Amino acid sequence: MGESPGQAGVTGRVSNISRWRPSASLQRLLQLLRPHRAAIGAALFFMLLTGLASGALAYMVKPVLDRIFIEHEARMLLWLPLGVILIYAVKGGAEYLAGVILAQVEESILQHMREQLYAHTLRLPLLRLLGERQGNTLSRMSLDLTLLQQSLSVLARFFLSGFQIFVLIGVAFYMSWQLALICLGTLPLAFYPLLRFGQNLRNRGHEQQEQMGDILGQFAESLRGVEVIKSQGAEAFEAQRFAGLAQQYFQLMMRIVRIQKASTPVMELIAALGIAVTIYLGGRWVVSGDMTTGAFFSFLAALGMVYEPLRQLSSANNQLQQGLSAADRLFAWLAQEPEQLPAPLPQPRPAMNWRCEALGLSIQGEQILEDIHISLPAGSITVLLGSSGSGKTSLLRVILGLVPPSTGKIWINGLPQEEMTLSDYRAHFAYVAQEPLLFSGTALANIAYADSHPDRARAEAAARAAHCWEFLQDSGGLDTCLQSQGSNLSGGQRQRLAIARALYLDRPLLVLDEATSALDSASETAILETLASLRGQKTIIIAAHRPASLRLADQRIYLAHGRQLELSPEPSAVP
Repeated sequence: MGESPGQAGVTGRVSNISRWRPSASLQRLLQLLRPHRAAIGAALFFMLLTGLASGALAYMVKPVLDRIFIEHEARMLLWLPLGVILIYAVKGGAEYLAGVILAQVEESILQHMREQLYAHTLRLPLLRLLGERQGNTLSRMSLDLTLLQQSLSVLARFFLSGFQIFVLIGVAFYMSWQLALICLGTLPLAFYPLLRFGQNLRNRGHEQQEQMGDILGQFAESLRGVEVIKSQGAEAFEAQRFAGLAQQYFQLMMRIVRIQKASTPVMELIAALGIAVTIYLGGRWVVSGDMTTGAFFSFLAALGMVYEPLRQLSSANNQLQQGLSAADRLFAWLAQEPEQLPAPLPQPRPAMNWRCEALGLSIQGEQILEDIHISLPAGSITVLLGSSGSGKTSLLRVILGLVPPSTGKIWINGLPQEEMTLSDYRAHFAYVAQEPLLFSGTALANIAYADSHPDRARAEAAARAAHCWEFLQDSGGLDTCLQSQGSNLSGGQRQRLAIARALYLDRPLLVLDEATSALDSASETAILETLASLRGQKTIIIAAHRPASLRLADQRIYLAHGRQLELSPEPSAVP
């Protein structure tokens, strides 16, 4: 015989339930909880006590009404109030202990996620980081982790609410299983808004994170360019631009709030329906003598208390869905393949020379470098020339190992690059960027950056060679305090500190990207004298325009539109 339409519908729903699996992000969240199984087990035990205490409170309504107010048993005036106090004491203590244990687990997981997110981000390929808006990256560390924290918190609420619902339903069945079956028929109605609202919030959560990324990106860009903004009087323009982003975020948040707040009245309406049915049927059974007054009110209390954890379950699901949308982004970011960076060799091999053949670089289909042939003899000074957009910075990134070439081969000391680990290859280079990066802290910490045991004598020698000592010695020497980004120093002083950091590393290949562009003539001359003194000791490559740097060159390499020019024009003809 064939199935009826009703039977087919039931079979389909059962099949869907059997095929249900938690989302990938939810599974990853549960995996994060696995190392804390013992603590979570203890917390679940205390949650179980809380649920049992809630059921005991609902049950106590029956003896209070029947034994005291109806049967007038005087001795119960002492024992029943003491029982209520004891139940509340157990419930409060269990809630406290469960909350503290789960908070410790939650903060431990968040600490691990912060550390993992930060370390993983730094290990991603440079092109991936350059292609991502800074605001989106900052949003992952701020908003996404906050939403993830909420989702971890509400996972515990799911268990607690589940225990309470189970125990309270048990009390209701104990008082009247017939009435319980009838009234609890309204419970399935509560799950539709629970799932519907949750899915809407998860979709909105993705939009929320993207828009917060735009806001943080705009804010970060404004802070970086605050000097330009102020000098051009563009404060009002930037404020108006930011206000547009803030208004979009406000409208999105109001849509999220409307979804969140709609769940409460829907759940209360469903609760009212169950309570109304209980009052009508239970009242008839009390009048007919089929049910005692105490049993009825105990049943009514248990039913009323069931809908409170159900309402909390709805709220928890809303927050969980927002947290899962954040987890989607976080886990997708962490799933990206990082650079493989085993520990570099303690002492990199002396660089006899560096060379490349047929070097090319293509990014997202755009040809940046093409057919580059360069040889940097050991101990030589090479100056890289070319107008803006000619590919100088891209070539330096390839030389430093920050960006892999698309075509061609690279050798150091005759050893192919692919036969080295990435960290070993990079350990040959010291780099000075055009825009120096300094950190808040002492001059010593900046010069000996990432050295856990800085050598003060070596740092001072590097500072003197980079002509930093003339401004450091009057302000505390190596203990001079630097503000964030070295904002209490001039541009030239910041650049000299960056050069001192490269000299402190004492690596065989020194790469400078317009490193003297921010220096005055006297400081530039002094730095170039230092570089000249390193001829024969280090292999140096300088991206530069200024004639003073050209005079140091043992060879000059000219780039135009990503290609190496065959003929070397006179320095004066270089743009």
